[in-house]
Amino acid sequence: EGAAAIGKVLSATKSNLKELYLGANQIGSGGAKFLAEGLRNNTTLDKLYLEGNSIGDEGAIALRDVLLDQRSRQCKVLEHLYVDNNGLGKEAATTLGRAVNSETMIEGSLLE
Repeated sequence: EGAAAIGKVLSATKSNLKELYLGANQIGSGGAKFLAEGLRNNTTLDKLYLEGNSIGDEGAIALRDVLLDQRSRQCKVLEHLYVDNNGLGKEAATTLGRAVNSETMIEGSLLE
């Protein structure tokens, strides 16, 4: 429920939110999907912290798809996405890192 509500706020055209910390909130893959949809038309958020939320590959792929969609439409995309300790597989972590356009993101603790 909480992630769905936050997704709605993120999708609001009047949102001025630049940074959002949601670490360790048990968001899961379903919540990550709501957040991803909220980001689809968001042009203000620069940083999103999702550490320790068990979003898994499914949530990472939802975020990746939205980020790639934004890039294809030449929209502003998140500059920083923190997803440590979310149980991401190597492929999901790599493609999400590329979508954020940060090759360094896929190194280190992301692949835990």
